[in-house]
Amino acid sequence: MHSVRSERWRQPIRARPARAFLAFGGTLACASTAGSARAEPACLFARPIGGWTSGGYAAGGPLGGVLVAVEAGWATVLPAGRDPARGSLALGVRAGWQFANGLALHLRYDDLGVQPTSSSWPLQLATAGLRYSIPFFVPLPFAEVDAGPAFVGGDVTFGAGAGLGVSVPLGRHVLVDAVARDWLVSIAGELRQTLTASLGLTVTFASP
Repeated sequence: MHSVRSERWRQPIRARPARAFLAFGGTLACASTAGSARAEPACLFARPIGGWTSGGYAAGGPLGGVLVAVEAGWATVLPAGRDPARGSLALGVRAGWQFANGLALHLRYDDLGVQPTSSSWPLQLATAGLRYSIPFFVPLPFAEVDAGPAFVGGDVTFGAGAGLGVSVPLGRHVLVDAVARDWLVSIAGELRQTLTASLGLTVTFASP
């Protein structure tokens, strides 16, 4: 009985788990087993390496640390009553903290550019929110929610938004983001909907 268990213990790791590990950017360190009638390689797993093109970025997930981002795109406020739809260039910035598990907390400022009839100033928002990026995929899909004060002319009201998008890594610290959002803001006592489509750049400064 003891000899049978010993022989099973000496059997090498099968190739199938090794291939699955390599698919996520891992490496194997192999060496021939000595002292057996049949020399076969015994492989040890090593940590994932490489950039996002070889799978290393997806396997490692996002970096943790301070993030800053800028966005530019197009905003369209949907029609309501006699107020027609209006479109404009939209700009946004955000800053916060990226966690290695894919969650990010941030503060953001958005100038949607659109100017409803009842307002003499473009619609602007200063919100707090969170974004979750799903690791192990490239591009990285993400979902985001934001809420905070909205500025409509001289009035301050409540605004909230939700967005879906994808991030394409340009290395371990830089992401190109494509995102669509749906903003809801109360304007002149009426809930107005504004849709945006933006491209952005996110830079993460990894924590030590």
